[in-house]
Amino acid sequence: MNLSIKSIFILIMFSMILASCRDEKVELKKSTYDIKQCNKRIYTKENLVDYKRLISDGEIQGYNCVGLYYMRDKDYKKAEEYFIKGKEKGSIESYLQLGSLYSNFLNQKDKAIEYYKIAANNGKAKAAHNLGVIYDKKFQYKKALKWYKKSFEKGDTYSLLAMAHIYRKQEKYEKAIETFKKVGELGNAKGYFNLGIFYDKEKDFKDKKKSYTYFLKCYEMGLGKCAGAIGQGYEEDLKDYEKAIEWYKKGFELKSKDSVSRLGFIYWEVLKDNQKAIYWFKKGYEELGCISCLASVGNIYALSLRDYYNAIKWYKKASKLGYASSTYNIGYTYDKDLNDKENAIKWYKKAAKMGHQNAKYHLKKLGINYE
Repeated sequence: MNLSIKSIFILIMFSMILASCRDEKVELKKSTYDIKQCNKRIYTKENLVDYKRLISDGEIQGYNCVGLYYMRDKDYKKAEEYFIKGKEKGSIESYLQLGSLYSNFLNQKDKAIEYYKIAANNGKAKAAHNLGVIYDKKFQYKKALKWYKKSFEKGDTYSLLAMAHIYRKQEKYEKAIETFKKVGELGNAKGYFNLGIFYDKEKDFKDKKKSYTYFLKCYEMGLGKCAGAIGQGYEEDLKDYEKAIEWYKKGFELKSKDSVSRLGFIYWEVLKDNQKAIYWFKKGYEELGCISCLASVGNIYALSLRDYYNAIKWYKKASKLGYASSTYNIGYTYDKDLNDKENAIKWYKKAAKMGHQNAKYHLKKLGINYE
């Protein structure tokens, strides 16, 4: 065997050994520190100091806390550095977080799969679920079902719900129905919600009575969007707007953003009551954080009231919170309604930077070559 063939053979053997190790259990260090304590929507510099102190005190979860801080700050290199340090110290949480980093932020699915598998095979249900999601999106349903099942066996009913959706996509409808029911029976209202959708939309199984029954079941379990779905039935199928409003309000009381949004739209588009629509859209934002509701207030001012400066004011509120369509609408309002090309270009550029394709189109129409 010549040298080059030997080298190739060794490389292949090394790859096979490496691949076989990926599914094996790894040596772990146990930690009683709950990672949820440092998984925040908004971090402060003081949080970072506290998390680094955890590391100094010998708490391995500190590496993951620091990594999560940097990941939220979009400093992915630093996040990776700390997750790798945690992994080297024996933290299985670090394998899960590396999988999340590679899958959701760095678009390196193969690396994500590698780390998720290690985490999943060492008891992390979330890692198994996330593997299911990756394979599900690749239409590799056999593999997806394997990992969803593994996650469900650890008590994750969302994975069972995902399995039901795969059965529906495979047209195994009876199995899908049975699985959705099981999800509901296990206390996850989304099982009944999806059964309601199934009987409302699936051509060969349409049954409005069954649909309503399951929406009612999930509403009684406290899921607000089920009330919204009942309201939608009254609005669209029966044209009973009074009943629709009643159910949308019930959904709002259960913190459903969909319900309050539909409440605003029924007043705006159907009943032509702009002031009540504005009232409910504002309430949706103020009480539930519904950002699209801010944009809808802007739309009412722009499209129905022709009050363009008030429209811009509300669009800016949504834009500040990352809502690209409102950023675009600011540019469009300056461009088409106020004939202010300078401000139009400024806001179209901001929207284009956020990935809004129509903004790029309008910039070109205005003679601006956006790269």
